[in-house]
Amino acid sequence: MKSMSKQELAAKAGVSLNTLNRWCKPFSSELKALGLHPKARMLPPVVVKFIAEKLSIDL
Repeated sequence: MKSMSKQELAAKAGVSLNTLNRWCKPFSSELKALGLHPKARMLPPVVVKFIAEKLSIDL
């Protein structure tokens, strides 16, 4: 897994950035525990893996 921007992850999921943010909202406490700042543009590998598994995104 590698770091990627929220925009890149949204493109992989086939949705807009706003939709990706809405989908991630229920997991905000878990993402915060993983070290993600709510306004971060770049996602660390551990966060990319977490979101991909939770939202079933093929990377």
